Amino acid sequence: MTPFTVMSWNIQEGGDGRLDAIAALIRAHKPDCAALLEVDSQRNAEALASELRMALTYGEANCPSAVAWLTTRPPVRAENHRLPQLAKTLPEIELQWDAAPLLLFATHLGSRWNIQQPADEMVTILQVLKRRGDDRHVLAGDLNALRPGDPVGTSPQGETLRGDAIDGAPRLAIERILGAGYVDCFRHAHARRRGFTYPSQAPWLRLDYIFASGGDPTFDTASRTRVADPRYRTLSEAGFSRVR
Repeated sequence: MTPFTVMSWNIQEGGDGRLDAIAALIRAHKPDCAALLEVDSQRNAEALASELRMALTYGEANCPSAVAWLTTRPPVRAENHRLPQLAKTLPEIELQWDAAPLLLFATHLGSRWNIQQPADEMVTILQVLKRRGDDRHVLAGDLNALRPGDPVGTSPQGETLRGDAIDGAPRLAIERILGAGYVDCFRHAHARRRGFTYPSQAPWLRLDYIFASGGDPTFDTASRTRVADPRYRTLSEAGFSRVR
């Protein structure tokens, strides 16, 4: 399979005032596709797509925080799974890659401010993914959840640990997708790196993921890049050469 690169980035509140910098960073990484979270402005998303000469698939959400895909080639099919069980939504696109379908899903799971919570949302997402059978697919996004066994860094002074960051928390959301046979791209390539992605100015948690279907994919790269400007969320990037 021709190498394929996926990027996932929470651009934070639509990226207002930062579109040029966001476009420059995406251009520098040259992804085949980019999942964008917190795309609160469709106009901003269209401006990014135009600047980067990429196709836009915009997924309206159950709140202002829409989810979008940018792709170097137009999808052959797109469907937005805007389900009430999700805090935001789950846009799906299908690309033809090496003459075979490749399905891409992106999402932004609930935070403490939402009724819907990641552990329950993941059950719903896995039901959608299961309907795609053996077709190669990827799930990318800001999952607001920690992987079992992943470390917790030093929290900012005065911030109380909550959710998956609490010692002994079950961390069910990521446990469920791993249990369904998906591969955590970053952890597959970097078994010992902390990989913290949140917040960008002083990261101490890994909340952003790219998961690939199949039991034994061969990955070319799996990395993440911190952006110095504290207004940016961390970008996650993963590429793979084969997904079964």
